[in-house]
Amino acid sequence: MFDMSKWVRLPSPLRRARFRRLWLSMSASYAGDRLQQLAQGWLVATLTDATGFQSTAVGALNVLGSLPLLLSPLGGVIADQVDRRRILVLGQLAGALSTGIVTALVFADKIAIWHLYGWAFVNGLIVLVCRPSYKVAVTESVPVDEARSAVAINSMGETLAMVAVNAGGSLVLGLAGMPVAFVANTATYLVAAASVWSLRALGGGQAQVEGKLAFKRLWPDLQAGAVYLWRQPGLLTPLALTFATLVAISPSGGLLAAIVHAQEGTIVDLGLLGASFSVGAFLGAGYAGARGAGRSPVRRYALLALVAAAALALFALLPIGLHSALPLAVLGFIAFAEAVWNTSRVRQLAELAYQARVQSFTSMAFTLSFPLGSLWGGRAIDRFGVRALLGGAAALALFAVVSTLVARRSE
Repeated sequence: MFDMSKWVRLPSPLRRARFRRLWLSMSASYAGDRLQQLAQGWLVATLTDATGFQSTAVGALNVLGSLPLLLSPLGGVIADQVDRRRILVLGQLAGALSTGIVTALVFADKIAIWHLYGWAFVNGLIVLVCRPSYKVAVTESVPVDEARSAVAINSMGETLAMVAVNAGGSLVLGLAGMPVAFVANTATYLVAAASVWSLRALGGGQAQVEGKLAFKRLWPDLQAGAVYLWRQPGLLTPLALTFATLVAISPSGGLLAAIVHAQEGTIVDLGLLGASFSVGAFLGAGYAGARGAGRSPVRRYALLALVAAAALALFALLPIGLHSALPLAVLGFIAFAEAVWNTSRVRQLAELAYQARVQSFTSMAFTLSFPLGSLWGGRAIDRFGVRALLGGAAALALFAVVSTLVARRSE
């Protein structure tokens, strides 16, 4: 009998049933969210075409979705106090309920922009509570020496979902209509909730919890987590560099629907360009899983910021077409390589008692950069056109040069 295991050796985390089930179920939920966000961005760009604030309106989706994440560290405190499996299940059920309501409004032909904005805000609340729990659960579902590989596989799964959604999903939406996105997202939430509920052993590395949230401890625990991260420059400085880089480059992705629509492209063009960013993200996550950030992560992050500035400038000059795929892929590569490094280094360097709180700060740095980028990018593009992104590229290049010089002096 043919034994495939003799010819194909899976990475260690994928040989662990607990990790596989958690990863597959949450990746499906992630793909559903991305499909709905693709549809929503295009709908808002279409509905605001004649207003003169198209980019700002699309950017508002990112802003409202990320507004709750200003409180992201609270999600880490909650994850350190309450059973993480329960948090994830309740979060998926809440997502199914909110998306189901929007789905009903779409089929009743009563959907309005404010409904989409409302869903984005609710989704941000779910991410606020669930993301730290999920990031810790991923690293705790495998031994410590497999943590970076597990984080990389998780990021690669998410980016692969983004590729499929952007490339294939845009074609499906173009043929079958936007309601398909909302139905599919509701279904993936329910599938993920059922799958995570079946993982009885999830969160085995978590300290004993009472099973309920201690509100009196929220603020003291949050302060303790912030102070702990502040005193860990090996974690804090690379994270700050990632945040600055993403604030500069995020308009190229977060406002892509408005940019493509303004350039008279189609939703298929939007999907293909989004897929190029996702392919780069997939490769970046894989690279970071195979190789660490090195002995001097600050210097490496600064050099990557300089590369990102050049890619953003190229995209600003050539925003639509096949030639735009390469700079978007480079930006995706950098963003997700650093995301993998940041998450895995928390597992390696932070104390167990602070894992979820520190992970919440890494999530906040990644997610809040997109609304901030949408704010400056939306207003700049509406007023000066896509080439306004050249200003962001110049600022990032200057920041990268200064950071590189500082890193060299400190070595």
